[in-house]
Amino acid sequence: MTRGFQVDALGARLRIALDGFPESDADRLRDQWRRLAARGDVGDTITVAAAAPGSGADVTGHDLDAVGVALRRALNQRAIEANRGELVTFHAAGLADPATGGVIALVGPSGAGKSTAAALIGKALGYVSDETVAVRPSGEVLAFPQPLAFKKSEARGRHVTGPDELGLLRPGPRLRLTRIALLDRTEAATTPTIRTVELREVFEDLVAQVNHFNALPRPLSLLDGLVRRCGGVQVISYREAADLVEPVRELLRSRTDSGITYSRAEVDDWVDLDGDAVVLAWDTITRLTPLSSLVWRLLEVPLTLDRLVAVAEREFGPAPDGSSADALRAVLHELADAGLVRPSGAARHRALD
Repeated sequence: MTRGFQVDALGARLRIALDGFPESDADRLRDQWRRLAARGDVGDTITVAAAAPGSGADVTGHDLDAVGVALRRALNQRAIEANRGELVTFHAAGLADPATGGVIALVGPSGAGKSTAAALIGKALGYVSDETVAVRPSGEVLAFPQPLAFKKSEARGRHVTGPDELGLLRPGPRLRLTRIALLDRTEAATTPTIRTVELREVFEDLVAQVNHFNALPRPLSLLDGLVRRCGGVQVISYREAADLVEPVRELLRSRTDSGITYSRAEVDDWVDLDGDAVVLAWDTITRLTPLSSLVWRLLEVPLTLDRLVAVAEREFGPAPDGSSADALRAVLHELADAGLVRPSGAARHRALD
């Protein structure tokens, strides 16, 4: 008997057709993917059979855990391929501060402890993903809360568990990358340590964990921009996945914009049209929003985020949900993406292309 469900895997809407599963197993697989449940039209179907390889199904396995691991791999690959050249997809676990929407990407190869760390920390911070952290060029993060896979033993493969079953928190709707951490698992790290490095120091290691890096538009500048907005790359040396809990919470909850000042970039020309700034740069004319125009005028001299928030609240009033700082961060990120604003005081590096 064929059963099934639908998922949205980073915009790839897929139907999962289950063939030959008892109702209890079908329900368990459906529950594992509940956070990515989708309705409406789908673009493709993945067939899953409770049978040995050779059945013609896309996904098979000798038991439910083997099926779960194979289905997880298949959906992850479909999600990555569907966004090739459009999203930066790090091979990473992602955790979010529920209060701010700031996301830390724990980047590392298989076996680095990402799933265990996500399961432990996700009970206190929002669970974004344990395998693929997808980031738009603007820094916006798309949640991909797939089931987590853990080693049962060296001989017995992996066990798959859904985030709801583990009690992991939801991350919230507005997510932005604020930290990139490269995991360095070593027996020598009796106590976990964190050091901040520039992109040039870990370039090869970081690029190796970005799917289809060369397919991205201006990939070197794109990665450099993300790293700069995150204040550099945090290298975490540790021994066991449980050792990551406190360092990750400390990194995510610390302000990444502390000590950073912002200033205008050099442009060809600009004018104030009744309160709206219109900027000419690189043969492109950009008319800024009222809030962006205020920021542009203020940045005639370098200012910190706190100073910009204070002036913006005097001009427009506090944001109704207390998110004035988040609104200003979004404006600064947009201006930086357009090449109109530059941060200083964080880890900075020359664009490599």
